[in-house]
Amino acid sequence: MSGKFKSLVVLVGMALGLSACSISNSTQSTPTPASSPSVEQSSQQVSQNAPIAETERTKYKPIPLQEIKSANSLKGTDPKAIAIAHFGQTESEGGTREVTLEYPQQNLAVVTITQTGVADDSVGAIRHRVELVPTSPSAQTPKEWKLAWAGSQVKCHVGRGHQDWSTQNCQ
Repeated sequence: MSGKFKSLVVLVGMALGLSACSISNSTQSTPTPASSPSVEQSSQQVSQNAPIAETERTKYKPIPLQEIKSANSLKGTDPKAIAIAHFGQTESEGGTREVTLEYPQQNLAVVTITQTGVADDSVGAIRHRVELVPTSPSAQTPKEWKLAWAGSQVKCHVGRGHQDWSTQNCQ
């Protein structure tokens, strides 16, 4: 009897010990979703860059997207092509056109179109900032982008107003 009793005590002791380990593990650490360092970094970048995008917008005169005639043409797989189709066709007189594409956030494409030598008696150059976002959060390749916001700045000809990039009209 004493041998059986001893075995029972040992088994009960082991069971209590194991259950105590299980309880202490569950109270010490709270389960969290696993995330890779790159996911954490991109989350930080999005939150850090969001104010930058807003700040950049304040430097431009907003363009109402309702003024764009074809809603279907606001979408596509190439952010640069979408932006140029709507804002890169300003008539020029021997000027230049520079187009840049940046991805300041994972779900934001920013196209900047700068045109000089504009065929206008007061405006010498015009710059457009075009922001595009994915149409869905899926990881489809290639992504489909849609125009989300656009704005413009101008530089005036000498004697017709400001000589720096501004939202103010030229004279």
